[in-house]
Amino acid sequence: MEHVVVVGASLAGLRACETLRTEGFRGRITLIGDEDEVPYDRPPLSKKLLAGEWEPDRIRLRKPEAFDDLQLDLRLGQRAVGLDTDHRVVSLQDDTTVGYDGLVIATGAAPRPFPGQPDLAGIVVLRTLADSLALRDRLHEGARVVVIGAGFIGLEVAATARARGCTVTVLEGAPSPLIRGLGVEMGTAVASVHARHDVEIRCGVQVVGFEDASGAVAGVRLGDGTVIGADTVIVGIGVTPNTGWLDTSGLTLHDGIVCDDALSTGAPGVFAAGDVARWHN
Repeated sequence: MEHVVVVGASLAGLRACETLRTEGFRGRITLIGDEDEVPYDRPPLSKKLLAGEWEPDRIRLRKPEAFDDLQLDLRLGQRAVGLDTDHRVVSLQDDTTVGYDGLVIATGAAPRPFPGQPDLAGIVVLRTLADSLALRDRLHEGARVVVIGAGFIGLEVAATARARGCTVTVLEGAPSPLIRGLGVEMGTAVASVHARHDVEIRCGVQVVGFEDASGAVAGVRLGDGTVIGADTVIVGIGVTPNTGWLDTSGLTLHDGIVCDDALSTGAPGVFAAGDVARWHN
């Protein structure tokens, strides 16, 4: 094996590159990422970075000069659009291809848009560094913020927005926040913590639409006819594994890339890692 390609400049993708070098691989490693950024840590995007307490350099997983030690062929700002496992070739958005002997797919997941979500300024999702910095500019004293979805990301953003002086309302269809991860009792306890910090959490509600004010969001409509005014709406209703570019690859795709317990996809030399991988644990 002389050339390993890693698709996804994520935490999992970077760790794959580091481990290859640590374990003695001296061949060529190409790291492909759809953002122009070197790999960074994502959890602070909804916390320290969004709050303005940290700047982007603080969340880099490696300093730019430290990448020289890994001797990577970095292909940043390039999105993978196809995979031919027979010929062992990854196709990129600029119509170029990259051949491989071994392939690690670490493309992660993307936020789900709200069903029928209109193209209005101020309706946002949070996944990338650019998303976080753009949202940070909107979270100012007195801003009206509505968060759709009371999962981990939604509640982290809600807490950060409230700390920056925003008026925050969280909308959730389930009976309590975090119900899938923590259950009703713990979810209710978490809701009480947010309530003590003046975050309003409305559970058991249905979002049916958005108010439009000259191309910008002005509010969120609920099933009972209530309209909640909003300058910014954050959609946090879960994620979908980034597998669309693999639809014709022949890999088994079912809410992620289906792998065995060693993360092999079944195609020769092709493995998956991180949020995009679905394997039995």
